[in-house]
Amino acid sequence: MIVSHLYALSLLIPLAASLGQASDFSSSDAADAAERLSGRRAHMSGDIKRLAGSRLVGPAITLGIVRDDAASVTVEGLKAIKVVEQASPGSVIVACLDGAKDFAVFGATFATLAKSRRLGGFVVDGGMRGLADLKRIAVPVFASSGVPGSAGGHYRLQSVNETITCGAAQVSPGDLIVGDEDGVAVVPKAIIPEALAMAKSLREEKDALLPLIARYRSYTRAVEEYRRRKTQPNAKRQR
Repeated sequence: MIVSHLYALSLLIPLAASLGQASDFSSSDAADAAERLSGRRAHMSGDIKRLAGSRLVGPAITLGIVRDDAASVTVEGLKAIKVVEQASPGSVIVACLDGAKDFAVFGATFATLAKSRRLGGFVVDGGMRGLADLKRIAVPVFASSGVPGSAGGHYRLQSVNETITCGAAQVSPGDLIVGDEDGVAVVPKAIIPEALAMAKSLREEKDALLPLIARYRSYTRAVEEYRRRKTQPNAKRQR
């Protein structure tokens, strides 16, 4: 049964909006931090790739979509439109096809609607279509493939804002979705502040280590120098 109301994301939307403009951590940093804190996988499979747009950061609205060749194209389409039109700005629509993935869940119409309502983008464990239009519209879109055939008439929307599995990762409503060139990370709602702080710290550490590794041609030496600078920030640096 479809949940009659969307998950309350009012506390997460401002956070997501500010993060959407940030570049101080990657999806890899977010995945590492979330996995360390939660003890569970925090990234989607490599099948979920960026097809259009740029960096994606926002809280998830989840859609569970199941195979039903008797489904009404109009009825199911209107259900999905209602979800997008009720979604808060910054939200990320996360959808999973239960069954064959080679059907397009959304296309240019939904991308245009999402952009007009300032949504964060789409993550789809399934197909998308109209890739030329999607690239022009430039809403962030991550999906398993681009295909011409629509899921309309073959699938129905079974659930909204219930926990789903998307790209082999568990996603619950309100989880923070981070997508970029590396793929898609999922940060559980309960640990978002701690995970983002750790992700930024991991990024700062890597940004500091990489030039040291290049300079010393040694990872071990680079780590030693990095730690020395951390503990003695005002000490004279080694030449």
